Amino acid sequence: MRGMNDSATAPRSVTAMTEDELAALFKGWGEPAFRATQLREFLFRKGVASYEGVTNISKKLRERLAAEAPLYELAYAGGTAGDDAHKWLWKARDGALIESVQIRVPGRLTSCLSSQVGCAMGCVFCATGLSGFERHLRASEILDEYLQMWGRSGEHSSHVVFMGMGEPLHNYDEVIKAIRVLNAPPPKGCGIGARRITISTVGIPPGIKRLAGEQLQLELAVSLHAPDDETRARLIPVSKRYPIKEVMESVREFSRKTRRMVTYEYVLLAGVNDSEAQARDLGGLLQDHPCKANLIPFNAVEGVPYKRPELEAQERFKAVLERFHVPTTIRFSKGRSVDAACGQLRRRSLA
Repeated sequence: MRGMNDSATAPRSVTAMTEDELAALFKGWGEPAFRATQLREFLFRKGVASYEGVTNISKKLRERLAAEAPLYELAYAGGTAGDDAHKWLWKARDGALIESVQIRVPGRLTSCLSSQVGCAMGCVFCATGLSGFERHLRASEILDEYLQMWGRSGEHSSHVVFMGMGEPLHNYDEVIKAIRVLNAPPPKGCGIGARRITISTVGIPPGIKRLAGEQLQLELAVSLHAPDDETRARLIPVSKRYPIKEVMESVREFSRKTRRMVTYEYVLLAGVNDSEAQARDLGGLLQDHPCKANLIPFNAVEGVPYKRPELEAQERFKAVLERFHVPTTIRFSKGRSVDAACGQLRRRSLA
């Protein structure tokens, strides 16, 4: 497993420094401490790809910063663009490859961020899970994903979802640290409203309970994928540790404390979890609970044997849930033209 990139010889990036640390750096160079506020204000309001775009400080100072305090932790390593999505590939200082995606729907641009290099959850239908787990991302690396997509595309995402590589609640502390910067107003952060930030989890009850106490009005999405423990354990091996009953109890506690509606995500796999009987069982689990269901027809992944159900089967499953008064949508996949499913671009690059 790669290390966490803590080489003593590597200069720290601006996104890895606090405002006080950055101010101390400027003071050490004989510059006024307010240069730190200037730089962070520009970074968090404008979106820039490099120091060349930072126009509120001198060229000479930008050149010194580029040499001694890089703007970002991550380096651009490639990408693919389609009509409704742009997938980005980044290389960390230790060589780790990380994916992010910008997804467009009418009136909204969403940044889909990764929280880990690989993933330890082992979901059998997921490209990231096939690659195994390497390490957690630092908060600064997570923040870099958002800022660099903004700076390189020239478009500011209105929403953020932690639905990229990795399980956010497995890297809880760094993810929350990144979210607090994303949420804070400039110059402390990017000013994204908490209700526009979504954490997607396979269902880690201890993490969900911690999240309920953060006093952040975040959106929570729980990847259920089966209404019974036996099927769910086949699809999500880590769920053997967390029975559905325990997951549901933690989610209900989250809803009570935050007064937020929870989204349950459910990948539809033909002949595996898409029967009418399974829809009825799922409806029984979700009824009388402030939630909605998001059905996700399987997006084909090379080397994975599962198939997408026919449209008729998808609509039938949805109709059953609605009979249980569960608001339900079918997500028609965005980004299929750029292989937006987690881990696919990274797998090709590692091949």
